[in-house]
Amino acid sequence: MSIRRYLTLILLSVITLVTFTAAIQGYRGSMAKATSVFDNELRSLTHVLVNITDLSTHSLASQPDAAFVYQIWQHNSLIVNSHPALKTAISDFKNEFAEHNFLAQRWRTYGHFFESQNKWVLVAQPVNRRFELAEQMILAAVTPLILCIPLLAVIIFLLVSSGLRPLRLLSDNLRAKKADDLTAITPQKQRNELSPVLETLNQLFERLNAAFLQEKRFASDAAHELRTPLSVLKINAHNLALELSSSGAHNTNMQYLQQGIERMGHVVEQILLLNRTNPQQYQGQFNTIHTRSLCQTVIASVFPQIEAKNQEIELLGQGAVIQGDEFSLGILLQNLISNASKYSPNESLVRVVLGSKGNQAVIRVEDSGPGIDKSEYQRVFERFYRIGGDRHSSNTPGCGLGLAISKHIAQLHNASLTLGRSEQLSGLSVELLLLQGQSSE
Repeated sequence: MSIRRYLTLILLSVITLVTFTAAIQGYRGSMAKATSVFDNELRSLTHVLVNITDLSTHSLASQPDAAFVYQIWQHNSLIVNSHPALKTAISDFKNEFAEHNFLAQRWRTYGHFFESQNKWVLVAQPVNRRFELAEQMILAAVTPLILCIPLLAVIIFLLVSSGLRPLRLLSDNLRAKKADDLTAITPQKQRNELSPVLETLNQLFERLNAAFLQEKRFASDAAHELRTPLSVLKINAHNLALELSSSGAHNTNMQYLQQGIERMGHVVEQILLLNRTNPQQYQGQFNTIHTRSLCQTVIASVFPQIEAKNQEIELLGQGAVIQGDEFSLGILLQNLISNASKYSPNESLVRVVLGSKGNQAVIRVEDSGPGIDKSEYQRVFERFYRIGGDRHSSNTPGCGLGLAISKHIAQLHNASLTLGRSEQLSGLSVELLLLQGQSSE
């Protein structure tokens, strides 16, 4: 439930509860006031009736629905009676208020003795008239409030919406921020209650920005600093290998040294690529790309590696048109095809299949290698993770960053990478699903 709806319902509930509580208290107060007013009327009525001396009990007309009934007694004899059905005293001969039942209803009675005239005047009034008056008074007071509750609901909703507008503006500002935008938020309208929240958020953005910059600088600086000594080491190792070869000497350690240098260079290049596709650095403007043309370009770039192992590569399917960054998608496909060639045996087949599933373009890379166990499908996308560690069963050098980079690039394109087993080549099958920009050709 939203804060706006919650506050509206809570305020309406409180107003309704207070209104009905006030109505109950008002009803009680009205009853007390009505009792006091009517009792005073009964008391006044006795003083008026005591002067009636020329009427007999037989001269009064029947008044079954009268608001009052009264009797005048003198020397224990009924001399005046307002209702012919009343033959006995309607109350006790006491100077007090009481309640009695007669004529099929409840009556409020009052008796008063006038010593100067030696008369008892007894008067009574139906109790239900007092309740009716109290109900009419309270309904007259409460009905406008009840009828105004829908209007109050609308007013409260608008006021709560207006009060929460700065919070909504803050939410819109946060939603509109890009992934690499860590600048401070400065809303136009700000409430005092939001100041601590904005201050905390801006401090968080500042710390995150500093952390990202530090990580970016470290990765970039470390990779660039390693490039120079690795290049020098590679040249010297190559020259030394040539000298040993010209002298007819063969040294296995020299081969291990060259392989180690190649692996270190590969790690450095992968770190640079990973840093370049960091979300905070990713500024690629998506363009229209045809998956078949993209795959042809990538295959051409890795073909020397495939040819060195006497392998064949097939490109099947017509492909589809997508929206994406050509450079980063090229890195992704280069990693997939290079891995397929790397972990497949000599004179084997690597297959790239293009297609579509609904509104998604499909690029599937299959190899003839040993594949990956299902239990490792998730872990191989972790940085620097390799099956079997550094001593991979294929004895193929690697650093465990290729699939991590590929998955990261796929996420930047709202795409997905799925691993499986190739049905025809029996090796690993990696399927990339990308949203189509246009219908497939």
